[in-house]
Amino acid sequence: MSVRSPSHASNTGYLGKIIAHRGASGLAPENTLAAFEKAYALGARAVEFDVTVSSDGVAVLMHDDDLLRCSNGSGPVILKSLTQLQALDVGSWFAPEFAGERIATLSAALDWALVQGVRVNLEIKPTAGWEQPTVAAVVAVLQKNASCIDALVVTSFNALAMDMFTVLMPAVATGYLTDAVPADWRQRMAQWGCVALHCHDPFVTPELVQSVHDEGLRVHVFTVNDPARAQALFSWGVDGVFTDRPDVLLKQNLDID
Repeated sequence: MSVRSPSHASNTGYLGKIIAHRGASGLAPENTLAAFEKAYALGARAVEFDVTVSSDGVAVLMHDDDLLRCSNGSGPVILKSLTQLQALDVGSWFAPEFAGERIATLSAALDWALVQGVRVNLEIKPTAGWEQPTVAAVVAVLQKNASCIDALVVTSFNALAMDMFTVLMPAVATGYLTDAVPADWRQRMAQWGCVALHCHDPFVTPELVQSVHDEGLRVHVFTVNDPARAQALFSWGVDGVFTDRPDVLLKQNLDID
C-alpha cells in the first residue's frame, strides 16, 4: 500500500461544527442551490453535497445513480447530457414551492460557496464503473476553481475514486468516509493523506474521537438531527456534525463556532 503524505498544509479539513447535509435537505430539495441558500440563511457556514457526472462529462450534483427519486425524470444520470439533466425539475418532488429548481453543476455550486464564504465537503458519488469519468469531471472543475480549494474537503465511499482523485489532486484535503470505523482506520486514512474521519453516528465513541485527535486529525459525524445527540458528540470533542436540519441544531445554543 502506498501512503500519501498530505501536501495541503493550508487546509486542515476544518468545516465547522454544523455542516448542512446536501444543504438544508430537511427543508429544501437536497443537493440544490435552494437547499444551500436555505442552509446559509439559517446560519450554516458549511455544506456537503454529492457529485456525479453527465453523459457528456459535466460534474453535476446528484446523490442517486437514478433520477427517479429526486426529479421528474427517470433512468441513470450518466445516460443523460447536461442539457437533458437541466431540463428536469428537481424541486417539485419535495414541495410545490420549489417547482422549477434545476440540477446544479459543480461549477455553479462552488461559485456560490465562494461568494458566500461557505466551506464545502464534496463527496464524489460515481456510478460503479464510471469512477474515471466522474473523477476527471470533478478534477477539471477544481483546476479551474483553485481559489476554493482551501475551503474544501473531498470524500468518497468509493475507494477507486479516492485512489484516482488523490493522485491527480494531492494538494486538496481529503476525508476518509465510512459507515463503520474499521480497526485499520489509521492505515486507510494514511493511504489517501486524509485530514479527517467522516463516519456514521452509531459508530462514534469518546475513545474513537480521542484516538483520531491523538493523530492530529478531525472527526465529522453523519447524519445528526437530534440536538441532544449533537451536544453529546460535541462534549466528546467531535469537530463537526452533518445534519439535514441546521435550523434545529443552530437554535439550540450548542457549542457552535
